[in-house]
Amino acid sequence: MAEGVKRNDNFGKWTLKAAEFCKSKCPMCVRGREKGRGLLFKMLKIEAKTCPICRAYEKVYGVRVWEKPTE
Repeated sequence: MAEGVKRNDNFGKWTLKAAEFCKSKCPMCVRGREKGRGLLFKMLKIEAKTCPICRAYEKVYGVRVWEKPTE
């Protein structure tokens, strides 16, 4: 199970893998979250409404996709 995940085991394998990908490997999400400003950050806010991977991140970690999850 991914680190920092809320203690709710009702998530499927795909949801957990997608959330972990968004957190640590997605180039746009990682850089947008890291800086917290700029073009990628603004694009991240727009994309969060349509990207299924970003929605999985929000569901699993309980924070918006542009926010860092609390460990």
